[in-house]
Amino acid sequence: MLPAPITEPSERRLSEIDRFCLQTRLDAKAEAARHVRVVASTLGVFCLALAVCLGVAVWRGNALAQERDQLVEQLRTERAERIQASLAARDVEMNAAHYALDTRVRRDIVEERMQEQERRAAELEQRAQEIARQKLAEANCVTPRSIRVAADL
Repeated sequence: MLPAPITEPSERRLSEIDRFCLQTRLDAKAEAARHVRVVASTLGVFCLALAVCLGVAVWRGNALAQERDQLVEQLRTERAERIQASLAARDVEMNAAHYALDTRVRRDIVEERMQEQERRAAELEQRAQEIARQKLAEANCVTPRSIRVAADL
């Protein structure tokens, strides 16, 4: 309790109730100030915790973005490699098909030429036999060979 304030003689003295009310009001102000300090420090700690959480969230978000970017780059690289491998395989298939077709076409051309040469050779042989008969007939020469040729033996 506070000591009673010294009052001037013209003033009246404070009663016990007045002193109690003054003391209660002073205690309430002190209590309110202490309560405000506790609330302010609690809010400060809470804000600091929120700021730390925000910093961690931003840091984690950046880490995830970097990881995503790395995965996207890997995916692009794998796609490019797969496309190149696919194109290389297609090129090999095309070259093999072209070679096979080229070989087949060449074989067909060679076979056609050989058949043409055989036919031409047969024609030339027949023509040679005809010319030989004509020459024998014109010469009126009879030989054992000419008899065989004339008889087609």
